[in-house]
Amino acid sequence: MNGKRRISRLLSAVLFAALLLGGAVTAKAESVEDIPYTTYTYWEGYANKTPVKTKATHKTAGTIEGNLLGIGAFNELQHLACHDGLLYVLDSGNGRIVVLDENYTVKQQITDLTYQGETINFTGAKGLFADDSGLYIADTLNKRLLCTKNGEIFKIITKPEDATVPETFDFAPTKLVRDSNGYIYLLCQGSYYGMMVFSDTYEFFGFFGANNVTTSFSNAIKSFITSLFETEEKHNASVRQLPFSLIDICIDNEGFVSGLTGNTSGQIRRFGLSGTNILVKNSGFSGSTSNSFNFADYPVSFTNMLSKYRTSLRSAFCALTADENGYYYAVDSTHGRIFIYDVACNVISVFGGGKQKGEQAGTFVSPSSICVFGDDLLVSDFSTGKITRFKITEYGKLLMTADSLTVKSKYEDAKPYWEQIYAADKNCQLAYRGLAKAALKEKDYKAAMAYAKTGLDRETYALAFAEVRDAFLYQNFWWIAVLAVVLTAGLVVFVVQSRKRQLVLIKNAKLRVALRTPIHPFESLQDIKSKNMGSVAVATGLLLLFYVATVLTDLAGGFMFKITDLSNFNAILPLIGTVGLVLLWTAANWLVCILFEGKGKMKEIYCATCYSLLPLILYNFAYIVLSNVLTPSSNSPFELLGKVCYLFTAVLLLLSITVIHDFSFFKAIGTALATLLGMAIVAFVLFSMLTLWQDILGFILSVFNEVTLR
Repeated sequence: MNGKRRISRLLSAVLFAALLLGGAVTAKAESVEDIPYTTYTYWEGYANKTPVKTKATHKTAGTIEGNLLGIGAFNELQHLACHDGLLYVLDSGNGRIVVLDENYTVKQQITDLTYQGETINFTGAKGLFADDSGLYIADTLNKRLLCTKNGEIFKIITKPEDATVPETFDFAPTKLVRDSNGYIYLLCQGSYYGMMVFSDTYEFFGFFGANNVTTSFSNAIKSFITSLFETEEKHNASVRQLPFSLIDICIDNEGFVSGLTGNTSGQIRRFGLSGTNILVKNSGFSGSTSNSFNFADYPVSFTNMLSKYRTSLRSAFCALTADENGYYYAVDSTHGRIFIYDVACNVISVFGGGKQKGEQAGTFVSPSSICVFGDDLLVSDFSTGKITRFKITEYGKLLMTADSLTVKSKYEDAKPYWEQIYAADKNCQLAYRGLAKAALKEKDYKAAMAYAKTGLDRETYALAFAEVRDAFLYQNFWWIAVLAVVLTAGLVVFVVQSRKRQLVLIKNAKLRVALRTPIHPFESLQDIKSKNMGSVAVATGLLLLFYVATVLTDLAGGFMFKITDLSNFNAILPLIGTVGLVLLWTAANWLVCILFEGKGKMKEIYCATCYSLLPLILYNFAYIVLSNVLTPSSNSPFELLGKVCYLFTAVLLLLSITVIHDFSFFKAIGTALATLLGMAIVAFVLFSMLTLWQDILGFILSVFNEVTLR
């Protein structure tokens, strides 16, 4: 009997433990966020944007499908629009508009419309807009804009008969918006002229927001040289660079028309009254339009045994929308990701599973439209006929609330939100910057400097640093002034006594020749040429000092003037840019001047070149010291000082060519230009040889792998 009781108790204990274990496992499984993709953001401040993994701001909340709604599968989903608590789905392939309420219940299906007793079908339409005045359908296939209300078409807009509209213009509407004044902004397929604008009485006003072609000086020179050597037939058949057309448009929270372009930069634009981009991206201590800012991913890079490559899969946005809080949402059709930006061009997050088969939650095949509907973010897929729902997470709500307050300069109100974000995610750069601004507002300057430096916010750091520095100078003014007077007086006495007693501070004559080159260039260069006073050892020492000073400007320069990513810093690149360039200049100048009957020897050229670097060496060390004391302004003192030192070095190089080779000044200029051309040729040959050797080595390795593996 006791044995049975023991067995019964043992079974009960085992069962109870199993239940506890099962409950624990269940609880653990429920605590894991069901987010099947990586959410990341970009840290700005370095030379390139750096992707960093962060907490999820949105998570998938299911899909909306026609079959599940009981109305048949969607076919060719083109556009989503929302207004007054209703969602309008343009089911283009079926020639219908499905209207859903906030619970995603079908309220209405709009199919054939009537106009003056005639039935109008809009199969193939690509754009849709809804407001209090009605529905506006961009009937792309039939090349018209349909203006409807209550199932009746009250206006059909076709190609305007206007002198500003070219005869070859294809009036095939794709996207449209209507502002608060009743003006309609219409995109046409493949148009490079910008948006077509129609008044509240549907009269054509003209084109607006054209995307101009931009070119660089190098491209202009290349085009000019190419045109000199090509025939007229080839010139006429050559591909001309055209401006990118607008892809999508929306109305933002302040009533501005914002657009999406296919450019590699400046993809998101906000158009002012003049049609120019007024979206500003702050960079350090200056702000400029977002035309040069890349809103998308950089090309993905990967490393193999030989070198680093970049894929040709460039991010390309396909859809844009804006919410009532001033956030832009853009969809990348290449990788199927969603980018969120605020009005200051700060990236909030990037998420989505990537462009795949569209079977996994949060992934797409051909994303076509994006819409903010209540608390949901909706993305339609043209190919799968599904609408993916994304719900904002608690972290996302915190982040966007804090960012909205910061953009409005309400730094103290945003502080508690940033503190929660900082505690939850140390990878959020905006949290460091928000806390830095809040600390600056509260006059906690040391905390502001600490947060700003971590968040790479040079502007806030400079403001806090100026307060700390000025306070230190104010408190210690008298002993600093006395010390400065004593040092100045001591230096004057030392110089006067040195001249009276004719003291020689530098005993080495060749070193004296090198150091006096910037002050007495002709005398020093004559000593190198006629008295053999050039020293390879001294020249090499100066060259190495130039390299060290250049590296130190990156590593020890003031944070307010330069930010260096130590994780990606490569000391070989400055070595090539200093030692490599000097050696290449020396060799190229010697070869070129031989052709022009120059009298200089390679040793003399090398010594004179290294001695000419003294202004740049002094500038680099001055930069290291002053950049940690001064604060940047709109016109940095280093810009002028740097230009003067570089110009001084160039003049010394020209004088060295004149004296060493016994040339006239104008002949020296000609040979200097020829030397630069020779350097470019040598660099091109070396690069070609390196590429060839890499290809040969890659071929040998592939053959070796084939032989050994098979």
